Amino acid sequence: MKLISTVFLVLLSLVALSQFPEFEFHKIGEYGLRMGQTSLIDLDEDGDLDWIFGESGKMSWFEYISADNWVFHTLGQGAKTDVGGCAIDINRDGKTDFMVGTGWYENTGNPKTNQFIYHHSLTIPCHDNVAVDVNGDGKLDIVANSNDKNNPILVWYNIDENNDKKWEHFIIGKGIHGGTDPKGFGDLDNDGDIDIVRGDSWFENILGNGISWTEHLLIPEGGSRPGKYGLALKTWVTDLDKDGDLDIVEAECDTLDTRIFWWENKNNGLKWSFHLISENSTNQDFHTLAVFDFDNDGDEDIFSGGGPMSVGKHQWIIWENTSGNALNWKKHIVLEGYRCHEAKAADVDGDIDIYSKPWRGNIHVYLENKLIDK
Repeated sequence: MKLISTVFLVLLSLVALSQFPEFEFHKIGEYGLRMGQTSLIDLDEDGDLDWIFGESGKMSWFEYISADNWVFHTLGQGAKTDVGGCAIDINRDGKTDFMVGTGWYENTGNPKTNQFIYHHSLTIPCHDNVAVDVNGDGKLDIVANSNDKNNPILVWYNIDENNDKKWEHFIIGKGIHGGTDPKGFGDLDNDGDIDIVRGDSWFENILGNGISWTEHLLIPEGGSRPGKYGLALKTWVTDLDKDGDLDIVEAECDTLDTRIFWWENKNNGLKWSFHLISENSTNQDFHTLAVFDFDNDGDEDIFSGGGPMSVGKHQWIIWENTSGNALNWKKHIVLEGYRCHEAKAADVDGDIDIYSKPWRGNIHVYLENKLIDK
């Protein structure tokens, strides 16, 4: 009898583990109108994650107290851009600073009482900023992507710790509206250095030092879907099918009726296979991409949400990787009716939670994964 009871309990546990988690809605607060430059870090170093975002002339943050209690703070003032930002320790003093288009905000040590200091680094205004060691010297650099009509350019910057000095930069290729954020980098050809993805192409780091690049096109089935601002995608490099090489996950954005798909790396970047994850027609503007194991089953799932150009109800969606090798997916709508733009996801308590805000609007949202409760 004891054996039967034990087996029954084990089976119940396996069923529970196989179920996709529920997500609980929490409103972080109301602020802003046109906001980008999101980050999710423990800014005040108290053991939980805080929500950071920027707008033209100002950066702000919500301090986490509890799931339904957040305190608003101004982080710093100065930058005249509202997109293209990332968290990085620019001056290497052990404190997290923030890179934005045209400059960076220096962490003064106590963000609750002292605003960050803005430094103008003479970098380009851009839609995407990502931090990665491009030249292999052990220090993080900045990759910036801009589709400025006078100078569309994809570059990387060798960070200069001299606050207001113009940073040395190197051209990777031509820029598009969006294509490197949030994680468009990795060793795609398995030669030991960092390559860069620009949405519709990936750039091979020929010598490993970021000086010379070769462009390789990535054209999805049915062609690309540029919008009013030109071609824009969210990009995430990861070994999605767990076969030992890096693949590319992408979300089309800033246009009507976008898709989620991934590129399977077949031969160290020499050949790629296209795989559609979402429906071919979605009525959503997927201006977000996060690739994590949301159900804790050992493989990566994909989150995105409907941004400013979505038609009808804005949907927050997780595609569950049901086969483990990224060839079979199940769609889960985890929230409807709230705009999603530049969302971030992270693990605080053993499962992956989601944080976001709109582009036009003011409601900031924390979507709590209930797989593992605190």
